[in-house]
Amino acid sequence: MKTKKWEELDVRLSGPVLKTLKQLKFIDMTPVQAACIPLLLNGKDVAAEAVTGSGKTLAFLVPLLEILQKRPEKWKTMEVGAIIISPTRELATQISEILEKFLEKIPLLKQVLLVGGVTLKEDAENLKKGVNIIVATPGRLQDILSNYSSINLSLCIKSLMKQIDC
Repeated sequence: MKTKKWEELDVRLSGPVLKTLKQLKFIDMTPVQAACIPLLLNGKDVAAEAVTGSGKTLAFLVPLLEILQKRPEKWKTMEVGAIIISPTRELATQISEILEKFLEKIPLLKQVLLVGGVTLKEDAENLKKGVNIIVATPGRLQDILSNYSSINLSLCIKSLMKQIDC
């Protein structure tokens, strides 16, 4: 597959995303990104398998950020637009760190990382501050939903499900 530049996508990426890609020195898309991003930006479901270091994280983060930014209504403080579930704390942390670089240029969106290693109380406090994107491991997300009834993520999740017609 021929290397493709980010600017060559059929769907134009936003300024903040393009600036962050340039800042991170991602000049060309990897094959997995070139294959997945156009499909995701056009509302298609995608399942991809690729080796470590192939660019899978950006293959889903770039379309996710584009979709969340294009929403006509302003995001509310406690309105979740995306939940990214990662099998390990290390991968969740990596995803969160990359996402944070993009969110520096997209201040209307906030994220929270929910993984073991910090107390449930700390995670609950971070959620209460307001969040639009959750990056979590399955166990920690379940712990939060099970043990903190004062955090009403069910309303946020219902809002998310409505947006994607579930």
